[in-house]
This record gives sequence, C-alpha cells and structure tokens, in this order.
Amino acid sequence: MSLFPAYGIYNPLSSLEFPEAKTINESSASWLTNSSFQPEIVSGPRIVILSSDSSDCEVIDQLPEKNHETICLDSDVEEVDTAKHKNHHKKHKKSKKHKKDKYKDRQAKYKSVVENLYYEDRGKSKCIYKVDTLCSRARPRYHRYNKALGFVLMKKEKTTSTRYFAKNLAKKEAKSKTKSDMVIQRHKVAAEEESEEIKEKILKLEEEKKSRIKYFNQQLMEDPHNIDLWLEYINFGDRDNEFGSTYGQKETNSLKYSRKLAIVEKALEKNTGSNKLLKAKLFFLDELLPADEYIDRVEQMISKNSGNIVLWQALITATRSSVSLCTVSRVLKLYSKCFESLHLWPRSNPKIYDERLLKMMYQSLIFLRHGGLWEQMWEALRLNMNLNLNVSKQHAYFKGSIDEKKLIEMEEVILTSQLPLNQLWLRVELLRENCHWTSVSREQLELVGDSNRFITPEDVTEFVHPLLSKNCNFKMGIYILLALKVPLLPTRHYFMQELGLDESNWTFESYESLIPILYPCSSEMACHQQRELLTKGLFDAGLTSGPQYLRYHPARDAYLDFVRDVFHMIAESFGSDHQRTSFYVWWLKFERMLLWMQKNDAIKSDKSVKKLKGILKDFLKQDENRNNLHFYREYALIEREMGRVSNSVNILETAIQTKGNYPESCTNQHERAALMSLYRTLLEVLLDVRMWDELKSNISQVIKVLCAMTSQTGGSLELTEEYLHNCYQDFVDNFEAVDQIDQEFLPVFHCDAIACYIYLLFVTEHGHQEILNIFDNCLEISKNCSWIQERFYEHKISFLQLMVELKIDKYSVLKESLKQACENNPDNFYLLSVYAGIESELPHWSICLRSVSNHEQRLWPTIAGCLAGRARLYSTICLNDSTARTAALNRLVHFHNNIFRVPDIRCCPLVWRLYMLLLREEGLCEKKGETVYHESISSCPWARSVYIDAAGIAPQLLTQIQDIIREKDLRMHVTPEELNILRG
Repeated sequence: MSLFPAYGIYNPLSSLEFPEAKTINESSASWLTNSSFQPEIVSGPRIVILSSDSSDCEVIDQLPEKNHETICLDSDVEEVDTAKHKNHHKKHKKSKKHKKDKYKDRQAKYKSVVENLYYEDRGKSKCIYKVDTLCSRARPRYHRYNKALGFVLMKKEKTTSTRYFAKNLAKKEAKSKTKSDMVIQRHKVAAEEESEEIKEKILKLEEEKKSRIKYFNQQLMEDPHNIDLWLEYINFGDRDNEFGSTYGQKETNSLKYSRKLAIVEKALEKNTGSNKLLKAKLFFLDELLPADEYIDRVEQMISKNSGNIVLWQALITATRSSVSLCTVSRVLKLYSKCFESLHLWPRSNPKIYDERLLKMMYQSLIFLRHGGLWEQMWEALRLNMNLNLNVSKQHAYFKGSIDEKKLIEMEEVILTSQLPLNQLWLRVELLRENCHWTSVSREQLELVGDSNRFITPEDVTEFVHPLLSKNCNFKMGIYILLALKVPLLPTRHYFMQELGLDESNWTFESYESLIPILYPCSSEMACHQQRELLTKGLFDAGLTSGPQYLRYHPARDAYLDFVRDVFHMIAESFGSDHQRTSFYVWWLKFERMLLWMQKNDAIKSDKSVKKLKGILKDFLKQDENRNNLHFYREYALIEREMGRVSNSVNILETAIQTKGNYPESCTNQHERAALMSLYRTLLEVLLDVRMWDELKSNISQVIKVLCAMTSQTGGSLELTEEYLHNCYQDFVDNFEAVDQIDQEFLPVFHCDAIACYIYLLFVTEHGHQEILNIFDNCLEISKNCSWIQERFYEHKISFLQLMVELKIDKYSVLKESLKQACENNPDNFYLLSVYAGIESELPHWSICLRSVSNHEQRLWPTIAGCLAGRARLYSTICLNDSTARTAALNRLVHFHNNIFRVPDIRCCPLVWRLYMLLLREEGLCEKKGETVYHESISSCPWARSVYIDAAGIAPQLLTQIQDIIREKDLRMHVTPEELNILRG
C-alpha cells in the first residue's frame, strides 16, 4: 500500500509492467470526497491528447470531433511517429555558415542493442560525441561570469575534448595484443630511464655539495678570519632531504640547527670578537633550547664577557618575550645591569660607542612606553636633553597635561553612563592614559592620589648617560621625537638601517608608525585615491596608545603643543647649523601631515587651522628663519594641503625670485640646493593629477617656470635644457665628487636638477624611453651610494605613477620598476605605499608580496600587504558584492595566520592590534577572540596596548586580563576596586 493515498490510485508503471493489473475500485478514492463537491468519476480507459489546442487550465467535457493521435495507457508503447515534431523555422531567417542542420530532427544514428546495452566501443562511434538537446528557442540561457570575486573575465577558445580512446581498436584487433605488450614494455623502459635520471641528478647534487664543502674547508683553512665566508658556509646546503624520510619537521630543524651551531662554534674559536657569528650562535641556541635554559646559557656567557652588548640584548629579548619570566621590574633591572657595564664597552671609536648607547637607551625608553610608564620615560628624556643637548632645565620642564579637575569631571560623566562594567573600566582607563604623560609635583600628588604619577630624577638615573662626542646629538634628537610617537617623514630604508629600527620590530605598537605609508610626504603626484583607500577604518580604530595628537580628545591639543615645544627645543639646541634646519623641516612636514589627518576626522575644528597659521607666521617672521628657502617650500606645501593651490604657487614663485631665479648664481651650496628644490616642488605642484582640469594651462606655466631658470627676464627653453643636461652629465661623469653626506630631511641638488630635467623632457614630448634611460643611468651610477640611489628610485616610481594615471604608460612598466626598487629598499615607506595601492586593486587579489618577493619575512612589507588586504575590503567590488567581500576577508584572515608563524613578525604588537581590529570590525570576536587573546599575549607579554585591545575582543576574560596586567607590573590607571568606589 502506498504511503500517500493519492499515489496509490494509479501507477503508470504498473500498467506497463503488469498489464493484468485490475482497475482500482472507486471506494479507494473515498478520501477525496467532499460534501460540497461531487466529481464524476469516468470509468474506462483514459485518453491522452498529444496535440491539443486547449490551454492547461481548460476543462474538457467532451472530446472534439477532430481525430487526434492517441495512446492508450492500458497498452504497450510500440512506436511514435516523430515526423510530426519538426521544428518550424522562420522563413526570413538565414541559416548560419557550417550550421545548416542545426534545427533538423535529431534522430538516433544507431539502434542500441537491448540484449547488450553496455558494450565496449571499438569503432569510435560518433554518436558518443553528440547529446540530443533542445533547440535554442526552447533552451534557457545561462550566463556564466566571475564578477562575484572581482576577477577579470577571460574567454578562451573551445578545444575539442579528448575522449577515453586514443586509437581505433576495431581496425587493428589482430595486432592489439602485440601492441599492448609493446606499450607496457615502453612504459617500463621510460620509468626505468626516469628513475635513472633522478638518481643521476641526486648523485650530481651530492657531488656538487661535496665539492662545495671541500672548497669551503680549503678556503677557511687558508683564511680562517673571513667572517663572510664562514656565514656563507653556515647558510649553505641545509640538506633537509637527508632527514625528511626518517624524522618529522621538528626533528629535521633540530638536526639542521645543531649542525649549524657546531660550525658557528668552530668559527668563533678563530674569531672570538665577531658579533655576526655571535648573533648566529644565539639564534641557533634560541631555536634549540627552552626559554629558561637559553637564558641560563646567555647569563653564563655574560659572566665571561659582560661588556658585550649583543649578549645583553639577547638576554633582555629572551626575558621580555617569555610569558612566565616577563615583568616590567625584571626587564628594567636587566637594562640597569647593562648600563652598569658601560665602563667595559670599547671606546676606541666614539661614534660606535655612542650609537650602541643610543640604541640601548632608545629600546629601554620604548619598553617603558609599552608598559604605560610615560612619566618615567619623559623624565629620562628630559634629563638626557639637559645633559647632551644643552637644554636648560627651565625650558625642559613645562606643563604637559590637562587640569586634573577637568579630568575628574569627565570621569564622572563616564561613570554615570550606566555602561557595562568592562566598558566602564576601558573608558576610564583610556581617558587617564590619554591625559597623563608627565610627572606631577608633590603639591599635586595629594589631588591626584596616584603615586605612579610622581617621578623624581633619582628614579631614572640608570637611563641617563653622556655621549662621548657631539656628532651623535642629531640622532639623539631623532630618538627623543620617535619616543614621543612622531613619525619619520619621509621614512626611507637607509635611515631605518642607520637608526637600527629595521632590527627592532618589537618597538612598533601604535597607529602613528603607519602614517608614513598612508601619507609619505614624498614627491607623489598621482594615486591619491589609492592612499585614501588604505586609511579606511584605521583612523577611527583607536590603534593609538597613551597620549595622542591624531583624533579629537580633551588632551589632544595639550599633547600637540607639548610635541611642538620639544621640536623647537631640540632644533634650537643646534644653533644655526643645517641640523637645525633639518629638525624644523621635519616639524613642518609633521604639521602638514596633521592637516591631512584632520580631513578624515569626523570632528573638524577651524580653531586648530587658525592656530597653525599664527604659529607659522610667527615662525617665518623670525630673523634666522626669514631667508631660509627650505621653510618657504614646506610652507607652500602646507598651503596646498589647506586647498589653496594658487597661494602655494605664488609663495614658491616669490621665494624663487628672491634668489634671482638662477641656481648657479648662488655661491652657497645649501642655498643652491634649496633653490633647485623650490623649482622641483613648483613643477610637481603644477603637474599634480589633482590639477587635471587645468592641465593644459599648467603645462604652459610649467614651460614658463623652466624658461625662468636660466634668466631673470625670461630665458629660452633651449638654454634651460642645456643647463639641466649639463647638471645630469656632471652627475654621471663626476659622481665621486658629489657630496655624499646623508641629510635625511633636506634635498640633494643633483637629484632635484635631474628631476627638473625629466619634467622638461616630459612637457616637451621627448621619447618615453629616453626618460627611462636617464633614470637607469642614474641608478647604475649611484649603486655604491644607497641613500642617493633610493631617492632616484622614489622619483622614478613617482614619475611612472603619473604616466600610468595619465594613461601614457602601462602598469607593467610601473610594476617591474617597483619590484626592483622594493628589492633594494624593502623598508622605504613611499615604495610600500605604492605597492599596497596597486595590490589592493588587482583583480586576482592575494597577499603574496609580488613586488617584494625576496623580503617576505620583513615586517614592513608584510604590514603593507595587510593594509592592501584591508583596502580590498573597502573597495567598490567588495562593497557591492557580499561574495567577493567574504572571499577577500577569508584571504586576509589566512594571511594573518601565516605571518604569525614568522618569529620576527610575531613579536610586533602592531600586527596583533591590526588583527584584533579586523576581528572587531567583522564580528569575529566570539569565534576567534579568546584564541587570539592567548596567542597575542604569549607573543607580546610586555605590551600593555595588546591587553587593552584584547579586553575588547574577549570581554568575558576581563578579570583575567586585569590580573595579568598587575602580575606583569604594567601600568593600570584605575583598578577594579577603585572603579567600584567611584561608581558608588
């Protein structure tokens, strides 16, 4: 019996398989009876009309008299005349070429044998290629496209698909057996030959390894003091394949590191004073030993050589990175012991001694900042300025926070907001953190009630030390401003290496470090929208820590004034030197960056802009600043950032006219470089893509500016071209005579002159290849001077960006040049900004660092890839299509999971904070929040900002987070007990 009565009435298969089946009784349809409707059940055979003119919903009471072809369902199906099912074509429609039989009947070309329905096709029957389908008019159309993931649709020509047979076996049945044997034999011979080739390759590789090892042994026996050769031998031939089949990956790595450690120890026997070999030994020991055993081993090495700074850095790093051993007090004691051994440091070269001391001092102060101990950090900075930069105590001690009474009023507003407990604690903690960065006096201590706010000079004496020479005072000033979270503008690879920041990934933890990527302050003339897309979601994300000057906050203006005072204090300590100009140029770039940031701020204030105008006017009115062309160049760029382009052009033209237009008339080398930089800046302002509406008129103005370069009354373009060509030729022929002293924040004459020459060739429509040849020649000539070559790379990429946006050149040229530039300068933030912008717009998007493939393990190329992934989420494709956004999000999450496997990247708090921000934005906290919290604090247990962000993604662990902050001696501005008292 059928499960459903309706299906039990009639089964069409039953009549076909069992003709003798009886008709179902009418009583079986009793479940269909209805008091209001009595159907007439017609007995007898049913008739199906194959060709009916009636509609589907029409009820036929009587059959029409017209004779139709019928099929009796009580009989077997014998034959159907298909001649009546022809597709009728429109008479006016023409048939396409090679498709005359498109709409003909598709009848079977052969009759299948019922007795042998499944058979082996030996005749290559063509009917297998064909599948009967509906005609095109009756067939639904499906459009297949890849728009959902943002891919570019690539149409390929259809190719004939190969079937399961390769030969016609029906014609060659007699030879099938012999041929199959030959095929099998041929396969055996091929497999044997292939295995022999593999064996030969393996033997060849082994012989090459043996010969290479023999070469190393011979060379090292002759010259055992060749450090580079020892390092090459250590990194040669990991030979993982020898252990891959027997051991797992962990055992393979341990064997590899053990073998390398043995080589390093042998090398150190011959070269006891090599820090490179010592660093390699410490790295291998760290990979092989547990944290506590490794620390004990390093302490034993320090007891024998307490004056080695590399050992102290290794001990401090291991203690700081250990979850169980890291506390603020323990790490600070190690720094104190390190500074106590200063008398053992070699002082034969004062510059090297000062650089090592500055790096250790900077790292110790950054550790204080990460722990939230801003008062101690600033007190140490203030005393170092008094000691080394000749800053008087009166100037170095000034107000640096807001009124405590106002702070108490703001706390009361938060406490009465009836927010959850975790939100109350976070908001009060962040409020106090943003408002406290300097020590209070004894009189204020009673009102504050926090003993950590009162710091005496005796508390930080171990972090204050004199420098041997004044040559490193410039670097000390830079370190002081970096500690106050002022970004390097612009940030270049060469200077990152000079300051040792490329080896200190753990020191970056706040949003301010990203600003040079988002706003490079370089010679960019195009791709402004790409950089704006990189900032999406970052500005309001709260990735800052401690006092900040970016977003609106009650203490923002106070901290900004504090930073300005420090800028002026450091700059004035250098007198009238060009180093003073460098600091003031950095400060003006910093002010320009703040104007750009205020455009993205939801709370915009005109008061800050008016205040800045007054500050700049007072600054330029001073006698020592009135005739400095560098300051007028930066002032003109600030005017352009405010939106007043005409004022910017007028300022630059007026400044040029004050020096007589002609650069060669300047006797002072610095003035000549400043005047040429004014010309370059003016040309770049006029050629900026944001001036496209006025581009034609700007080109005429560009030509006018170039003509004025060789004459006060307006010379000819030919004379200017000849002069600039001579500057270019002089650079190529006499490169060794060029001043190769790096001036990070100041321009270089020959770089700017060649840039002006490039722009002249561009506006006069010279060949594009001719311009690229000039760039290539300059890059080749300056390959031995990396900081000059880096500037030429910046200019080349900037020019190619302009060409691409003007649709004069292709993206491929820009990508190839960018790849080469990033390989040579992987930590140049302007190049990384261009890379991130291009990567975020690629249709087949994946964070694989195409342009910096050789530097995938470096921190900043990785962060640039992270920013590219975030920009992809905010792109038009992802905003309009949820599937594309999901794919991009999954790739970004997978990217983060991959980079956390790299130790040098995993120790950076900023990368973890970016990942936590992604979890908060995409609602993944419940799924991944607790796991990411445990992973982050195990990688960065010293960073207070990581704990604060973790409280946002895992609020259920707030009590545990607060306990760990106390355990690590990190700064907590408000305790849970104090919060309960304040709420009461």
